[in-house]
Amino acid sequence: MDVYSFLEIKSIGLLLFFSLILLYNLQKIFYYFKQKSLLIKNKTLKKLKRLSWEDFERLTMELFAKEGWKVQGNEKKGADGGVDIWMKKKLFTKRNISAIVQCKRYDDALVTIKVIREMYGLMHEYGVDEAYIVTTSRFTKECYPFVEGKKMTLIDGETLVKHIAKVV
Repeated sequence: MDVYSFLEIKSIGLLLFFSLILLYNLQKIFYYFKQKSLLIKNKTLKKLKRLSWEDFERLTMELFAKEGWKVQGNEKKGADGGVDIWMKKKLFTKRNISAIVQCKRYDDALVTIKVIREMYGLMHEYGVDEAYIVTTSRFTKECYPFVEGKKMTLIDGETLVKHIAKVV
């Protein structure tokens, strides 16, 4: 039977310890590139429509983060009350603004006025300054007159592709 010296056991322990640290850091790097690549990999409307709803929300969060917002996904899974992303931004006037985002990853269905009205109500319920509705599809024609004069932004699929092209 082999007998290992204290120095050999200590060396093996240190080797295992540093190996675990290396694996942990490699996992963080892999996760970083996986998250970062959502915008880079999905520059076309066709690819955006293939995303799962979770990936579409992560892509939207990354997009707004690149546009200067501090973003936070909704903690709730499932029924989220209409808010997928919470955002804050500090303006040059040293005033903070807040916003909420609803993501709708649709193939061909149009986003209806019902969704827009719900978001307008949620803006007031949560006391936020702005609301964004982001979709891979389009909005019905009655949505656009409703948001006029309100701090609401409708981002359809074609506009979304243009936003992505600006930040990548």
